[in-house]
Amino acid sequence: MGNEEYIKRCYELAIEAGKKGFDTFGAILVHNGQILEEAENTADWGKGLFGHAEFNLVHKCANRYSDTILKESTLYTSCAPCERCLCAIASLGIENIVFGVSYEAFSQLTPDDAAPIDREWLLQKLGIQMKLSGPVLEEEGMHVFEWWGGEYRPLKELIAEMDEIKRKRK
Repeated sequence: MGNEEYIKRCYELAIEAGKKGFDTFGAILVHNGQILEEAENTADWGKGLFGHAEFNLVHKCANRYSDTILKESTLYTSCAPCERCLCAIASLGIENIVFGVSYEAFSQLTPDDAAPIDREWLLQKLGIQMKLSGPVLEEEGMHVFEWWGGEYRPLKELIAEMDEIKRKRK
């Protein structure tokens, strides 16, 4: 399998999470062409539970795989990970991340625009080596968000709703 196939699996996991009523994110860890672990988003903001897919994946992998395996592995995720997830991933020594949807594209679905942050540079300043690669199949990945929170809504509708919110904030 290649990057596109692994990202497609992340999208499948993200849709499964969405159909369960969660936000639509999925992540997998791959070592030598084998998927070691998979995780979906289980965040529950009402209960104060973080539960991002990448964070859940880190918890599955912690104390289960050797440092060598983790360093040699690639974490695939449906969307570029947030800073909190990046730090969790870094805590395992995983150096390669491939994402489907970019920060910029995802910001179309949030009330704020993506901040132009060089995350790799910031991590490097902390002595953490990490390579972020993507986007991969981004257009397909944006449609995954149509299942956000358990109810199907067309992507154009979601983007238009956020555009209206952003317009009112100005």
